[in-house]
Amino acid sequence: MEKKASIRKIQVQYPLGTKQISGFLLLFLLSLGNMIHGAEHFVLYTQAGVMTLSGGCLVYLLVRRKALKAELTLAGSRLTVNGLTITGDSLRELRINRGLIGLLPRGKRIVPVRLCLDLKDRSAGLLLLRWAEKQGVPVRQGSFMRWL
Repeated sequence: MEKKASIRKIQVQYPLGTKQISGFLLLFLLSLGNMIHGAEHFVLYTQAGVMTLSGGCLVYLLVRRKALKAELTLAGSRLTVNGLTITGDSLRELRINRGLIGLLPRGKRIVPVRLCLDLKDRSAGLLLLRWAEKQGVPVRQGSFMRWL
């Protein structure tokens, strides 16, 4: 008789990214100021492009945090993040920075945005740490880089 793996859902959400938001907001405002004060044609088009790009990134960051739902499920030796199933063998390391969790797949140097999550319940991080220990996944604490 086979033993069923217990399934545990961990409450997570996408991180807010206040550093990224403030950086894009600064770029947006600087570009807007340069456009208002007038510039040569080439500089005007460049500033409009920077303003559009930074404004789009701002909207993306805010919508991702508020509208998109993130899910993290532990089931035996598998970890499911937003429909993507990950095993301990496919992870290079688990990165933790306060309540922020980053799952770094093998072959990657920077944590992909889909695999960077903010824990709602800090005690749930212990479940994730125990899972990583059982799977032999190294855990690194401290700040880490992630894609937008």
